[in-house]
Amino acid sequence: MRHPINKRYNLYASVLMAIYVVLVGFVFPYARHADAVAVRAALAVLCTTPVIAVIWLLVQRVMHSDELQQRLHLMAMSVSTGVVAAVSLVGGFLNAAHVIQLDGDVLIWVFPALCLCYGVAHLVLGRRYGGMGCG
Repeated sequence: MRHPINKRYNLYASVLMAIYVVLVGFVFPYARHADAVAVRAALAVLCTTPVIAVIWLLVQRVMHSDELQQRLHLMAMSVSTGVVAAVSLVGGFLNAAHVIQLDGDVLIWVFPALCLCYGVAHLVLGRRYGGMGCG
């Protein structure tokens, strides 16, 4: 049986990510075309607030977990950070050497890449420690 904290976390995270999708889909396009720099900045930062709230939820989830779950979360975060950092470093050097052409918009994909790597790492590490990767 899943712990109530996990159910609550999943509900809050789902609602926040739905808000994020709405903001990016309907608000962010105005940020590119607004005349005032302050308005563009405010709209761009507004789109990040649900993601920052999800990060805070994850911190709370880790802090309220038992020691084994904390270890799994922190190991998965370490693995995902290392993978994304390595890929970013390789991409940066390839871009600097003009092998590939990247612009600043690619930075939007760093957080989703971290989330994806974290999910896979947490699942793999959880199975390694006895089937706890899905909790």
